[in-house]
Amino acid sequence: MKKILLLFTAASIIYSCSDNKKQSAVPTTEEKEIIKIDSTLITDSSWGPIIKTSDIGSLKNIYGARNVKDETICGPECADSIDVTKIYSGTQNEFVIYWKDSLYHKSISFIGTMLENAPYHTGSNIKTGSTLNDLLKLNGKKINFSGFGWDYGGYIQSYNKGLLENSAVNFRLDLPETNENSLLGDTELNTDMAAVKKALDKIIVWQISLSFSKGE
Repeated sequence: MKKILLLFTAASIIYSCSDNKKQSAVPTTEEKEIIKIDSTLITDSSWGPIIKTSDIGSLKNIYGARNVKDETICGPECADSIDVTKIYSGTQNEFVIYWKDSLYHKSISFIGTMLENAPYHTGSNIKTGSTLNDLLKLNGKKINFSGFGWDYGGYIQSYNKGLLENSAVNFRLDLPETNENSLLGDTELNTDMAAVKKALDKIIVWQISLSFSKGE
């Protein structure tokens, strides 16, 4: 009888431990909060909760229809206009959706923001307002970009096989103030140039965008 009781007790303990393990595998409320998507995080495949397959319906479900507005903006040099969708238009959280099909809003081309101090950031904490020096340290190789002061200024042309070379996240630079004419105009610059080195902490990320068309 004692043997039977001992066996029953041992079985009960084993079952209890096993049951506790099963229960511990279920996320608590706090754990669920932790694993929520960071709505301001930009990765190579997502902008917060937005992914490549998101369409206008998805955006309205995520952000609420009142925060999703179609607008027409100027293209480069205002030579033409572009139909876009703005999320949180007119606020510090605004960002812009550019469509492959602006009529049906079924396929996103890219997403971007150029607001100063916008909350959107990469996993390496690069965001609008970060410096060229920040990008350079992250990339690990020199960076080539176009000169400033014209409609196509500040576009990055090459990461020279650095860490950012194949990223779907793109950055456009700006130099708010300069007396150095060699950094202005339709010319190619790079971070090895003496004039650029002097301005590494003055040149900033003006625009950050995520392309869903890279490699297509």
